[in-house]
Amino acid sequence: MGKFSTYRYLELKDDNSSSHVNIRSRTIKQPRRLKKVFIILIVLALIVTYFLGLFAGQSQWLDGIAKSLGYESVYHYAVIIDAGSSGSRVLAYKFRVPFTVFSQAKLDLVDEYFEESKPGLSSFANDPAKGADTIVQLIKRAEFLTPPEKRKDTPIIVRATAGLRLLPAEKAQQLIDEVQLAVSKLGYDVGPNSVKIMDGSDEGIFIWYTINLLHNLMDGETMAALDLGGGSTQITFELNDRDAKLYPAADQYVVPAGNNITLYTHSYLGLGLNAARYGVFLQEAGGNDTREFTSVCVEPIIQREPWTYANKEYFVSGAARRSGMKRAAALQLCHAAVRQYVLGAMDWEPQQPPRGNVAAMSFFYDIAADAGMIDVMQGGTVSAGAYRAAAARACSASNVEQPWACADLVYAVTLLSDGYKIPDNQPISLFKKVNGHEVSWALGLAYTTMMNKMAAAA
Repeated sequence: MGKFSTYRYLELKDDNSSSHVNIRSRTIKQPRRLKKVFIILIVLALIVTYFLGLFAGQSQWLDGIAKSLGYESVYHYAVIIDAGSSGSRVLAYKFRVPFTVFSQAKLDLVDEYFEESKPGLSSFANDPAKGADTIVQLIKRAEFLTPPEKRKDTPIIVRATAGLRLLPAEKAQQLIDEVQLAVSKLGYDVGPNSVKIMDGSDEGIFIWYTINLLHNLMDGETMAALDLGGGSTQITFELNDRDAKLYPAADQYVVPAGNNITLYTHSYLGLGLNAARYGVFLQEAGGNDTREFTSVCVEPIIQREPWTYANKEYFVSGAARRSGMKRAAALQLCHAAVRQYVLGAMDWEPQQPPRGNVAAMSFFYDIAADAGMIDVMQGGTVSAGAYRAAAARACSASNVEQPWACADLVYAVTLLSDGYKIPDNQPISLFKKVNGHEVSWALGLAYTTMMNKMAAAA
């Protein structure tokens, strides 16, 4: 199966608190009393053995009984900042430790708070202090969820994604340093690695954790996770022994999820929605450094439409040769340009589709919602074929209110079909929220961080 690298959780500083166990002993003076106690212990052992077999796997049932009897729950909190290329988001979480006797301790998600601000942190490359303040303001809006007495034990974790990866290293580090300094003054648990640029593999693994945690699939058949951001995209799914040899060993990670399982995850920098849109426009311009783009993926009625990418303003016009084209011809023309860019930008091209049921998030969801393919609030199930049909409609419509609809829909179907090899008829479940909880890699990071912290304290 190849040599795998073992995925390691974020290490958190222990609070160095000591636990004290008071042992109360009683002297047993009479042999007859000792015999009675021994018999009682044997009976208790037999009862426990019986209930171990009877109630194995009934942790929710036992937790419910414990709560009804006055069990005092222990709560943990975490604050995660997703500093993405298109915006920064705060996700504050409240976890509860359920009562358990027969299984390993875990966490239940009780509450969360989500808020977003724009533009992204990378937009403040020339003003790091202002960028850091946007992060501080997000944290302050979420502070109501964490009790004041708990904040010193509540980790704040800031992870910047593709936006900072695409910046010059010096500019990115200045932003990281400024944010680290600013959040360290807020009274939370902030360690030396609390603020950093996130590896693409981490992004993929944690969004996979999130979608499978929210669907209670960690002990069964898990879902593949497709995440489409502004600057990068990730694909993550569980591998079996037979398929492992088909994927690079460097992209395989052994992660704890019930039993240890092997994940394949790959992050494609430059294949996020906004980065890919820019890449296609630049390719059509022959790679020339220009602020004026003309694209076959834009309706000709649109002329000099302003668009900002990476803090620069561009003007995009539709190609005149699109005028009067039939729907199929317009789609084919745009698809050829997008496919050329996508396959050229992929540093690894899989030869088969992801294993298992497929879940897709972020811009996959937004593109489908904008096209009317799903309910904007509820999500739904689509397919690569559905994206293709919507792209055909968009590429033949004069929609000045959605100038990028053709380009974005064609990009979605190209990434799914040509990039990830997903058949046109395979169902793809689109999620923005599950049971009221935001679908973000932040939940996976918060969950594994707190589980690791609990294990270290134990």
